[in-house]
Amino acid sequence: MASIYERELRRPTPAERTKRRLLGWSVALVTGLVLVFVYSGAAWVWFRPVLHKPIINKYAGEYKCDPLWVMAIIKVESGFFPHALSPRGAVGLMQLLPSTARDIAPEVGLQIQSDDDLKNPDINLHLGVYYLSKLQQTFPDDEIAVLAAYNAGPGVTGEWRRGKPVLEIDDITYPETKRFVKNVERTYGFLKMVQGWKYLFGMAHAR
Repeated sequence: MASIYERELRRPTPAERTKRRLLGWSVALVTGLVLVFVYSGAAWVWFRPVLHKPIINKYAGEYKCDPLWVMAIIKVESGFFPHALSPRGAVGLMQLLPSTARDIAPEVGLQIQSDDDLKNPDINLHLGVYYLSKLQQTFPDDEIAVLAAYNAGPGVTGEWRRGKPVLEIDDITYPETKRFVKNVERTYGFLKMVQGWKYLFGMAHAR
């Protein structure tokens, strides 16, 4: 049986206990940050080269959209899966309805032969970003309205706005659309924050 003296020797000192607590908190903090980084969508910024970066930058630049905003929409819409298909029939990275795609395709010199054409990242991103730019012209300086219109259509979005200068999320009555707008805004905000970290640490490249 260990003596009282031996037990006292094995007992950690206050400094050692403090060091262990700090180590535990540090591990928990790092683990939490990693989980937030991975599951919030921030990782998409760091791994952009595998996520159609050249195509996103090309059409975002052509149609004057922030590429991070486009990425946030893609992340929420399809999770960057080119063959994504929604229950409503929306197709591809930016989840375009074939009817909408066929309507706007001639405006950019494209022709949609079949719905499978929308699984092509270049075609899907070209039409999707172009459509966003059209909605920005319809709802200038109103990002919430543009996102709502992208999800639910410009007609009902105009009704929700009811002559107000900008649409507020609480004005949206469709739960799916409200959830979509919130998710895109949250993802976009986080992507911008991580992009700021990259600039801070000298890791960002020109978009």
